[in-house]
Order: sequence, then C-alpha cells, then structure tokens
Amino acid sequence: MTRRAFLAASGVALASLFVGRVPAQQAKPIRFSMMPAQDVVPLAFALEQGIFSKHGVNIELVCGGNALERNTAFLSGQLDGLAVDLTSAVLLLGRQAPAAIVGTVFEPTPDPRNSNTVVRTVAMLTHKFSSYRSVEDIIKSGPKRQITLVQPSDMEYLTDTLLQSNGVRARDVDQYYTGVEDFDKIQLIAQMLGAGTVSVQVAILPEPHATLTEVVAQANSIEIITLSDYKGLRVPPSVLLFSRPLLHERGESVRRFFQALKESVTVLNGSTRDFIIDTIIRAGVNICFPELRGQELKFPEGWRDRLRVPYFPQPRALRVEEFDAHVNWALDKRYIREKIAFAAATDFRFLG
Repeated sequence: MTRRAFLAASGVALASLFVGRVPAQQAKPIRFSMMPAQDVVPLAFALEQGIFSKHGVNIELVCGGNALERNTAFLSGQLDGLAVDLTSAVLLLGRQAPAAIVGTVFEPTPDPRNSNTVVRTVAMLTHKFSSYRSVEDIIKSGPKRQITLVQPSDMEYLTDTLLQSNGVRARDVDQYYTGVEDFDKIQLIAQMLGAGTVSVQVAILPEPHATLTEVVAQANSIEIITLSDYKGLRVPPSVLLFSRPLLHERGESVRRFFQALKESVTVLNGSTRDFIIDTIIRAGVNICFPELRGQELKFPEGWRDRLRVPYFPQPRALRVEEFDAHVNWALDKRYIREKIAFAAATDFRFLG
C-alpha cells in the first residue's frame, strides 16, 4: 500500500480535517475546529449532508489537528468553538479561556442494533518485532518510554489509569511514555507502527487510526497485537467548548447548532453501515484530500469490513464527577495550576 493511499485511508473517517463552508444563513459564521478522530463524525456528517445549513446555522470549519495552533486561535478569539477531548477542554479552561463546555460530542455507547455491543474507540497496539505481548510485559520491562501517545490527551488519561491499576506508581507513569504534542502526528505514528518500524514499539491510537493500522499492517505482512482496548475503563466523553462571547451574542445559533447535531446523530444511527462509510469517504477524500479526487484508491482487501462503526449518542450535559476527575488528574500532572469549578466551566442551556 502506498503512503498516499494510507493517508487517504486514514482520512476516511476524518471529515474533521477540512476547511468547509455551507451557504451563508447569517451575517457571521461560527468558526469551528475539530480533532481528527471518529468522535466528530456526526459533526462532519452534518456539514457534508447540509444539515447545519438546513437549520440556518452557518459553520466555517477550520482545518487542522495541530493542538498548539488550534488552542492559540481559540484563546485569541479567532475560533468560536471546538470539538475536543475532555483533557484539551480542561487545559484551555485552566488557561483562563473565556469559554464553557456546552455538551458532549461522543462517548462509547452500547449499540441497540447490535446486541448492545460497544466498539472500541482507542487501542494500545504493538507489532510482532517488539517484545511485548501484554500490558504486564511493558510494566515488567520498567520505565523505558516504550509507549508513544499524544500528551496531554484523554489517551494519556486512560493510559495513566490503566498503568496505575496494574501497579505503576503515579510519579513513575510518565517514564513509560514517548509523547507527541499534536493530534496531527497520529497518522505518522500509525503509519510507522503498521510498517513494523522499531522506533515505535507500542502506540496508543484512536479509531479509525487503530483499525486502519491493523489493515495496512496485514497487507504488509506485519502482525499487529492489541495489548489493551480500554473497555474495562470509563472512557471520557469528548466535548464541545464554545466561547463565552458566542454564547452571549448568538445563543439562538448555538441552539440551532444542537438541533442540527441531534438530527445528524439520528440520521447516522438510522442509516446502513455502508451508507455511513460511503458518506465519510466522500467527505474525507473529496474535501480532506482533494488531490486524490477522481483517482482510484486501492485500499487493502477487507478494509471496509474491518472498520468499526460506532453507535453515536446524542449530546448531553457533562457530569460533575467526569469533569472533576479530569481536573484532579490535570492538577496532579501539573497541566493546570488551580482547581476549576464545574459551574463556572459549563453551560448546558442550549442543549434543548
């Protein structure tokens, strides 16, 4: 499989990476950015299908998974809203961002269409050239920075929880990590793992990157081993973080935003698996990778069957215990300096 095809495949479920505009329905658009993971598929779907436009919401979606650029733009008022992991939201609030968490975007949810199965959303993977076959093997080998992951992120929060539940002391846990700062590095990590590159021993990858890594590795005759799917842990929901000026000045647009998002979730969950995948491909390739438009994309055989299509939950209010757990973790990691009050950091009036 060529690098071009791999990058296209990695973009299949990532309509979060494009700059897209819908026909203007109001004088000023909501400038919005999203992280590159399957969590934001309902938002990308709403844009690709014109659902936001139908509800009179003008969205300008800003490309990119670079956390530093995204956060700087949000803090400086160049972005009105973000769909991000809970860790990113807490860190921005810890930096005094004039913003509020207004609802959740995604969390692993039992699928009533499939015996209430919950598909994995993040995985700890290694390849056949490593010496690891279990989480216990990693811990036994000692703190050698074997695990590559995005820091800070919900993936780090989950992996901290996993390692500590297996006996690693909190003060030692970072010694097991080789950290990268930006979500836009995930594709590179996935590509290196799928090629059996020894510089990446173990990687924490979100979906769809984890599954696509497995598919590409199989095509390259590289065995990929799942060390953990984190299903025994409570996976934090990803959230919507909106600026206070937007909430104050254009509250009706925010209400319509949620109406559109809810419709998008309903349509997605009522659609066939092939329809969802085809729609995501259309958005991911035609918009994320326009240079590939019109070309025949040769993905490894069976890639479509391997993709894990989750059941998408409706947005909800974040729970105080979810928020406080992340705030306490961020304080312990010294990612933030002061406690953040739940009431001051949230605003769920617009959920409907």
